[in-house]
Amino acid sequence: MDLIKLSIEKPVTVIVGVILIVLFGTIGLMRMPYQLTPDVTEPEITVTTVWPGATPYEVEREIIEEQEEALKGVPGLLDMESSSFNSMGSITLRFRIGTHVDDALLRVSNKLNEVPSYPENVDKPVINATGAATSPIIWTILRTAPDNPNDVNTYRTYFENEVRQYLERVDGVADLFIGGGTERQMHVELRPEKLAAYGLTVNDVITVLRAENVNVSAGNMGLGRRDYRIRTVAEFKSPKDIEGVILRSTGQERIMLSDIADVHFDYEKKTVAMIHNGKS
Repeated sequence: MDLIKLSIEKPVTVIVGVILIVLFGTIGLMRMPYQLTPDVTEPEITVTTVWPGATPYEVEREIIEEQEEALKGVPGLLDMESSSFNSMGSITLRFRIGTHVDDALLRVSNKLNEVPSYPENVDKPVINATGAATSPIIWTILRTAPDNPNDVNTYRTYFENEVRQYLERVDGVADLFIGGGTERQMHVELRPEKLAAYGLTVNDVITVLRAENVNVSAGNMGLGRRDYRIRTVAEFKSPKDIEGVILRSTGQERIMLSDIADVHFDYEKKTVAMIHNGKS
C-alpha cells in the first residue's frame, strides 16, 4: 500500500484520522496524573512507650525487644531503629517510598497487639506518624510576665489543658512536642517512723491506694419501667479523700493514711531545664 498515494486520493479520511489522534491525545494528556514535585520522603512511624521509673536497660529488655520482635514482620518495612531512655523507649519505623501511611499505621497497631504482655505500670504505646527524627517547623517559647512571681515550670499542666488543643487544630500541624515544665500531681509523703510504729511498709500503702482509687461498675438494675446503672465512685478528687483511706482495720485499731503520711498537691520532680537567652 502506497501511503502517500492513499493520502492524496482520500484527503478527508486522512484529516479525520489526524483530528481523532490529536483529540484523543489531548484528552489523554489532560487526564494523565503528574506531579511537578514528587514526594520522595520515606514514611516514618514512631512508637513511644512510657514506663515511669524504669532504667534504659529495663526499658530495652522488657519493652523494646518485645516490640521489635512483633514489628519486624510489618509489610513494606525498610529500617527500624530504637532508643531507650529513663522511663521511656521509642522505635522508629521507615517504610518504602509510596507506602500509604494510614495502612502502615493500621498494620503497626495490629502488630503491637501481638506483644504478649508488658510490665506493671507501663503506659499504652503511642503511635505517631510524623517520625521521631522530624525537625520542628516552629519553635515557641513560653515565659512568665516580669511581674509574675510564679515559676514558669509550674505552667505545664495549664498549657496541656488550656492551650495545646488549639495549637493542634491549626491546619497543617501534625504533632506538637512540649519540652520542659513540671506537671501538677498529688504527693503522698510518708513518715518512716510512723510506718515502723504501725508495722507497715511502703508497698502496703501503694497496694491499698491503688486498690481504692478506682470506680467500679456493677451493671444495671431494673425498677419498673426504668433501668439504673449501678456504680461505686471511689476515685480520689482531693487530698482529704486520700487522707481518709483506711490502711488497716481490726477490732482494736483503725489506721488511716493521715496517721502515717502528709498529702498535698505539688509538682513532679524537675528532670530537665529549658533555657532561652539565659531565662527559663
